Amino acid sequence: MRLKAILICMIFSLTVLPITPADAQVGTPAVNLSCMSLDPSGAVDIEVYPGATLTGNAYCTVSNPNSYQEKIDIQVTADGLVVAHPGSITLGPNAEEEFTVTVKADERMTMSSRNLRVTATVTEVMGAPPPNLAEAEVSMIVSILQFSGLQVEAVEASLTLESEFEQEVEFKVYNQGNWADQFSLGLTKDSLQELEYAGFSISIPLVKVEIESMAAPTTARILIKTPKVSEDWPMNSEGQYEKTFKLEFIANSQFSCSYESSCNSETANTRITVYAEPSDPEESDSKSGVISNSMDNKTLVYGGGGAGVILLLILFVVMRRKK
Repeated sequence: MRLKAILICMIFSLTVLPITPADAQVGTPAVNLSCMSLDPSGAVDIEVYPGATLTGNAYCTVSNPNSYQEKIDIQVTADGLVVAHPGSITLGPNAEEEFTVTVKADERMTMSSRNLRVTATVTEVMGAPPPNLAEAEVSMIVSILQFSGLQVEAVEASLTLESEFEQEVEFKVYNQGNWADQFSLGLTKDSLQELEYAGFSISIPLVKVEIESMAAPTTARILIKTPKVSEDWPMNSEGQYEKTFKLEFIANSQFSCSYESSCNSETANTRITVYAEPSDPEESDSKSGVISNSMDNKTLVYGGGGAGVILLLILFVVMRRKK
């Protein structure tokens, strides 16, 4: 009877399947992915000013949460920008690996934002195709940063003007940055002081202007009135008083003053020569002689008239005494 019970227990134990512990179960293929930027904005920032590296980086980590080896493909898109990254990564059980995604822009590219998408897809599980689609995706922003750029030029390099003459002096201002910018306009401090000390009158109608990136130039005008000639000015070869002054125009990028390390400014010069004819000494002497002769004639007339009156008075007194 005892033997029969033992045989029944053995048969029963053979018919029951072993139960696998939960922590030993094999999971389905999966992958984890995370990416970040070291730029303060949180986006992948790219400088595109002339001479910049033109690149930005996203730093990613891919991990295998399973207890078996996985091969993972890496795909990256950035709205038409050039990207560099590893094509695939093989990870052992519960392993992870860091990789860098580099995005490259073109020099002087217009300021803009682009979408960066990084995708990790499991393509092999222990050398065999996975039974399911296992992938992870991260989206980020790529920021093409603004930079300032400007150019100024004088419409006329030099002007020759008469004394006490009004004139417009023109300069052209170009925005060569990659976005709209405001520019302050005027004369350099030294130039303004020199011209005002010499007696120039100066007016600047437009002191600030906004110009679109790479648009047609804006014309800035400086209104001046030349000073009265001074006799201590040198004489030129034609016997005229003449002196040359420098009018130095300056434009400043307001964007650079607010967001870049220093104010970006450019200058251009127009040389202004002021002349005047000296007064004619012979003409002055002639006028002086005419006045002198006139005064002499009047004196003679007045003198002659006075003598006649005196003679008449004497004759009148003599005639009365005879009577």
